[in-house]
Amino acid sequence: MPPSTRASASAELAAVGFESARVFLRRSTFAAVLSMSAGRIGLLLTGLALSTAVCAPLLATVDPFALTGPVLAHPSADHPMGTDALGRDLFSGVLHGARTSLLIATAVTMLTFVLGTGIGIVAGYRGGPLDDLLMRLTEMFQVLPRFFLAIVAIALFGPGLDRIVLVLGLTSWPVLARVVRGEVLAMRDLAFVTAAEATGASHARILGRELLPNVMPSIVVLLCLAFGQVLLVEASLGFLGLGDPNALSWGLLAGQAQGFLRIAWWLALFPGLAIMLTVLGLNLLADAVSAVLGGRRHGVIGR
Repeated sequence: MPPSTRASASAELAAVGFESARVFLRRSTFAAVLSMSAGRIGLLLTGLALSTAVCAPLLATVDPFALTGPVLAHPSADHPMGTDALGRDLFSGVLHGARTSLLIATAVTMLTFVLGTGIGIVAGYRGGPLDDLLMRLTEMFQVLPRFFLAIVAIALFGPGLDRIVLVLGLTSWPVLARVVRGEVLAMRDLAFVTAAEATGASHARILGRELLPNVMPSIVVLLCLAFGQVLLVEASLGFLGLGDPNALSWGLLAGQAQGFLRIAWWLALFPGLAIMLTVLGLNLLADAVSAVLGGRRHGVIGR
């Protein structure tokens, strides 16, 4: 076969590979996730949490720090979730607490995506000594006790949202990196990658346009799960009084309820319910996305 013909065939094969990835992503639609009960419930709960965080200033009846009611008042029409030991409206506190908790989880998840995906895809594609080095680095971070490190960082440098985000972000990426690496190892010798290499595509183009779209299903699922885990860790830190005292969060509200569990059950119930429903929604959404995207992935790779 003449060189020009081989180059043309290679280019066509590379285009087919990339188009397969694009079709794969396009088929993973909002409607497909909604066709599953887990997807509908997960999207509802997740969307409710995000909407609450975005619209908190509009939905909150009063300033969450204002002393607007009687002390430890039961839930009522004036205070739907009751008041705390200082007379502050818990409903407004939960709404504004969503902003802090979800902001921390979002920032940590983004850092996890950048580090985990970057390290995993490079290690899997390049292989050799670089792969060994990156995997040893991954293993080192994977065995670090995340919760203990967060406590130590807060004890040494004081409470702050930036410290929590940094510690949790730097210790949350290893699982994602290992999964991405494994999937890239299985794909790097497939026809669409080989064809892209034959056409002279750069490594960056192959990583970004050929491999990344095909590992996105696993990335999306793992990030949904990581988001929920970060919410739980942040809530645990807040419950222990290690969160930022100047920023309302669900964990901080639950922590403030510790001394009143017997006489004011609502102080712990509503922040805990917000955490539970949000994490449940994320887990259900991850299940639905895994079923929709993962179920089609075999059809893309096997084309």
